[in-house]
Amino acid sequence: MDILFKNTMKYNKDIYEEFLLFHNKKYRLSHIFYTITIIALILFCLTIQVKYHNYTIAILFCIGLTCFLLWRFFHPICVASKEFKSDKIQNEEEFTFTFFDKYFKIQNRLKYQTIKYRRLYKIFETSTFFYLYIDRTHAFLIDKSTFTIGSSNEFSNFISKKCWFKYKKTC
Repeated sequence: MDILFKNTMKYNKDIYEEFLLFHNKKYRLSHIFYTITIIALILFCLTIQVKYHNYTIAILFCIGLTCFLLWRFFHPICVASKEFKSDKIQNEEEFTFTFFDKYFKIQNRLKYQTIKYRRLYKIFETSTFFYLYIDRTHAFLIDKSTFTIGSSNEFSNFISKKCWFKYKKTC
């Protein structure tokens, strides 16, 4: 198979912070809506239990609400701080993305992984990066300026045709 595009880049704190800002901006409203909906449902159930004098169940709903709020606000912080401390970012690990017609390959110094384009969740293009999401929270970050085979404009055309219903340009 012929290599269509190749990109080599290092992951570091600045790149990851830029991704977090993009991700929060992109998904903030859905997270807020989700949080408000769950809180409203728990408060509704809590109100019903208090109204019918089921105080034991009301206390359980209060505990559930507290646990949900703690998880909802502290879990993302823990995940981000864990990612900042990972070897990938601390050691500025280098990844090579090689794109073929049916799949792409991600390789670092220890291992490689092959992914078919249909497995991608979403693709976002910004002025400086391509974010290839594999699920709602994890993405491969590809810097537009580090293509060694092909150009970012050609890659943009290629990936938008390959994943046309998942591709969004946010420049």
